[in-house]
Amino acid sequence: PAKMEMGTLHLANGLIVIPISILAGWLSQFREDRFLAIWFMSITVFGMIFLVDFSDMVDHSNEAYNDDSWLAVGPWKYITGSLISFSGVEACESFVASLMSKVVPSALAVGTFNSGLLATLVGTSGRAVGDLFITTMALISIRNLLNLLIVPGIVLMLVSIFLVKRNYEMLAV
Repeated sequence: PAKMEMGTLHLANGLIVIPISILAGWLSQFREDRFLAIWFMSITVFGMIFLVDFSDMVDHSNEAYNDDSWLAVGPWKYITGSLISFSGVEACESFVASLMSKVVPSALAVGTFNSGLLATLVGTSGRAVGDLFITTMALISIRNLLNLLIVPGIVLMLVSIFLVKRNYEMLAV
């Protein structure tokens, strides 16, 4: 059943978190956070490309899933893409948190309204906006939901890579 398969995928994603975090910590001994952030954001984009259903961009002759097209995102492409992109995001999260702790002004490091609270508020707000975005995209087209979520995600990751590269010297801490 689909629910069991999706649960297994979430289990695999959950089991990957700790080894990926250990790898990220180990790599941070040899490379700067800014370099590793770009590297893992690039890995995330690579994984997300597996999740783009190119068959929906080419052919709209039917409303069913494009099983017969090699461009379609089948189970193996979906599993591969989600594991790679999830791993990249999880690893990148540690580097972004490390960079933030180093570049945040010391005035924001003390008191109740500190950088930790700000990071929590931003994360919670991001999840809320993400939920609204998913709902809105599903209302637009449930048939093309995967592309409606992944393509903007790829654009956001590419913009993030650009911003880190643009501010690379400022992040040298």
